[in-house]
This record gives sequence, structure tokens and C-alpha cells, in this order.
Amino acid sequence: MYDHLKIRQLSPSTNTLYVEVAQKDTKSYIWLMQLRKILLRELRAYIDSDEYKTSTYIPISRHRALSHIQNPRAKPDDLVLVLVYEAGAMVGYLGVLADDLHFDTDIAHVGWLSCMWVNPIMRGKGVAMQLLQTVFEAWNYQILVTEFTPAAYGLYQKTGQFIDLAKPKGVRGYLRLNLHYLLPNKNPKWNKWKPLLKLVDGSFNVWKDWRNKRTLKAITAACPRFEYVPKVDEESWQLIQQCSPTLVNRQKEDLEWIADNPWLLSGGLLADANAKRYHFSSVASFFSFLHIKVYNDQQELVAFVILSIRNQHLKVPYAYFKPAAAGAVMQVVYQHLLTHQLDMLTLFQPDLVAYIAKEKNPFFKTRELQRHYIIGKALAEPLHAMSNITIQDGDADAVFT
Repeated sequence: MYDHLKIRQLSPSTNTLYVEVAQKDTKSYIWLMQLRKILLRELRAYIDSDEYKTSTYIPISRHRALSHIQNPRAKPDDLVLVLVYEAGAMVGYLGVLADDLHFDTDIAHVGWLSCMWVNPIMRGKGVAMQLLQTVFEAWNYQILVTEFTPAAYGLYQKTGQFIDLAKPKGVRGYLRLNLHYLLPNKNPKWNKWKPLLKLVDGSFNVWKDWRNKRTLKAITAACPRFEYVPKVDEESWQLIQQCSPTLVNRQKEDLEWIADNPWLLSGGLLADANAKRYHFSSVASFFSFLHIKVYNDQQELVAFVILSIRNQHLKVPYAYFKPAAAGAVMQVVYQHLLTHQLDMLTLFQPDLVAYIAKEKNPFFKTRELQRHYIIGKALAEPLHAMSNITIQDGDADAVFT
């Protein structure tokens, strides 16, 4: 640890940071860090640049950058990337996804923090804090965060700029065993045991798949009528408008943007060249959105849901349905899980979570989850005036992963 660390920016017009460090029993010294801000209107030029093409690391995948550019809620002067360089090499970056929050009294233009990385050799030198401070100032402290690690949460708390927004409870249901994937992702030490874990998975899933086929027959017989659509059509949009508004309150053009501009591309088994330079996900073995309309026995539209399938994992990022239609939605979800032999389901929508808890389900195990959202103190006043705070599973950047 350093006995003394100070970051000084010489003037508002320069992006060069002078960092003064003093360590115990050594003299203080100074190194230079360069800070680069990339606005939305500059993002296309950046991903087309030689720097982006030849850099050892990249702060954003090309298709994610193009998605930012197409974001209907983004503005040309929005800060979307902050990069930090030391001795000409990029040593840290932080991304921001532009969005709007629909409060009872106003609409606030905000940014969700997305994908912060600091080179391990630079940790403890104030790089992460400088990235955050730069974003705070550019966005007038109107910032939100979710799905962060405990270490990142400690950093956010240290800034003193955040308050809790919501802590919705969720559920993860396991349909098939997938230890050879889950355990190595949690701890690399399990990689050497992958062959044994695959054997355990295979043995268990022979029995479970047999059980699932029997379950699928019963669910298919009881499943309501549903239809696939490529995007939100007029009938679906009318239903969405009848549902209670949410804090983010996605519009038709937002949902179409999401469908047309994914952050994950299906890439078979191998990552492409850019994915190898990017510290976050950009390619999956399989990724797809399904837009589904669900009808009751009277052929009335009672639900419109968007499902996302990433490899063997299904999520429900957006679900709009009439009060009594939670069961119909889950029957459709179960049918997709079983038909495609997926491994697990994750969701946080409270009515759907409650349905899983009280009704018979096809899972051999369920686990309770909790998602934590924090919001900048600058938004505290309109937030406290809200009569109801509803967040869809896919809000922030969760729909893209």
C-alpha cells in the first residue's frame, strides 16, 4: 500500500493526470496518466481507428459500440467511454449506457455504469476512482449501477455518491446438471476436473432428460396458445401500454433497438479475435431473443414476453401480462426450457417468482437470488416522490447479457 497517493489534473483543458506517490522508506515519485473521454458522436471514429484495430486490449466490442450508437435514448454529447493510459498503454476503462428514468414528476437522462476494467498492475493507484469521478462529472452524478461484485460495491460506497434503489428477489431454477460449466466459471481450480464433472453431468442428465420428456408432454397439453413475432407488433404494443409503467419504461423503439443490436453474438465454440482482446462477454456459443405473444382460451392477447437464451441459460428480460396471466407465461417458459433441453432459468419478475414458489415446477433444485440496484444521490429527490418503483429484469444492460 502507498503511504501517500494524490491525483492532480493541471487544468480543465488537459487530460493529463499527474499522480504523486510516496511509499514507506522510499522517495516520492510522479508518473503520468492520460485520460481520454469518448462521446457518443466520437464512438464510430474510435472503433474505425488504427488504435482500436491494433490495441492489445479494447474497451468495447465493435458490435456493442454500434449498439450504443443506435441507442434511441442516447444523445450525441453523452460520455460513453473513459480510457486511462500509462506510458502509452491503456490500463483502465469504464463504459456508460445512456438511458432515461421516468419519475412521477419528470424524466431524467441518466447513465448506467457498464464494464469497468483496471489492469491488475495499476490497482491501488487511484485509476478506478478517477474513472468514476470523470463519469460523475460528465453525467452530473445522475448514475446507476447493478450486478456489481463485492469489491466494486466497496468502491462505489467509498465515493459516497450512491443510495439504494431496489433489491428485488429472484430465483434460479436448475433443470439439468451443468457442473462442468458452472464450477470452472466460479473458480478456475475446477478446470482440471472438467472430464469428471462432465461424466457426473451426463449420468445425472440421462435420468433427468427422461423425466423432463414426461413433464414436457403434460406441459404441452396444458400450454396456452402462443405465437412468435420478429419484433413488437401493434397488438403487442397495445398490451404493453395497458401494463403499469416502470422506472425505465421501455418504448416500442427501445425494444426494437434491443432486438436489432445485441451485445452477444452467436459464435459457435470459439471467440473471435476481438473477443480475445475484450475483458467482457461479446461472443457466446449461442445467443438469441424470442418475442412471444400468449393468448387465453378466448383468443385474447394476455401476455407479451421477450425470452433470451444464452448457451443453456434462459432469462425473461421483459414480461408484460395481464394480472391473471402469470401461470400462462410460465407454462410457455417451461415449454421452451424443456423442448430445448436448457439447463437453467433465472428471473426476478415478482409475479413469476411467486408462481414458481407456490406451483409445481420442473426444476430439481431452485435457489433464491437478489439483485441490487444503486442510484446517484443527485436523483434522490424525484426517486423519493415515486409512488411505485418497478424494474424489469432486462433494464440497465442486463437484457444484453
